[in-house]
Amino acid sequence: MNAPCVIFAGGEIRTDTVCIPEDAYLICADRGVLAAQQLGLVPDHIVGDFDSLGYIPQYEGADIHPVQKDDTDTMLAVKHVCEKGFSEVFIYGALGGRLDHTIANLQALRYLAERGITGTLLDENNRVTMQKGDSVRRYRRCEGWYFSLLSFSEACTGVSVAGAEYPLHAAVLTQGFPLGVSNHITADYAEVSLQTGYLLVMESRDF
Repeated sequence: MNAPCVIFAGGEIRTDTVCIPEDAYLICADRGVLAAQQLGLVPDHIVGDFDSLGYIPQYEGADIHPVQKDDTDTMLAVKHVCEKGFSEVFIYGALGGRLDHTIANLQALRYLAERGITGTLLDENNRVTMQKGDSVRRYRRCEGWYFSLLSFSEACTGVSVAGAEYPLHAAVLTQGFPLGVSNHITADYAEVSLQTGYLLVMESRDF
């Protein structure tokens, strides 16, 4: 599906930093409904157990689940993205807060990448995505932002980076050592090539 997709997850969302394309398909997971209400947006789909929200919102077609379930509310939203056939999704309210949920949301990025879908977690200070092996992607330079690469599989092989302060050529990044933190994009774009593995790509700035 060519239309962009946006998920409002249940974490803290600064609505003044949210950018929603007019034709976006909006999914709200549990407490993400509040962000949509603050922005005056009507979601296309809402899903969750709504324990964080504290009540069941009155939306036609609300996808309500029991509290005792295997999937997080955000993961339920991610699975809906896959079912609808979107190629890219932007997720707000998925960083910060509880560490277990943050790590679970990083795992959701890999779930999406395994299915050929580009997912990005965003807040006012971070943009996080997952690059799958056998790919080349470009990342735009933003002044004052760091650019970090970490392996999200046992190893990422054939990692090459051009257009950055610390370039790489056919490097191996492993899950057990944090090589790749706090690089800077020096050209208009950094180009990242990856042969195998799943690479966590993070753009961050100081608070």
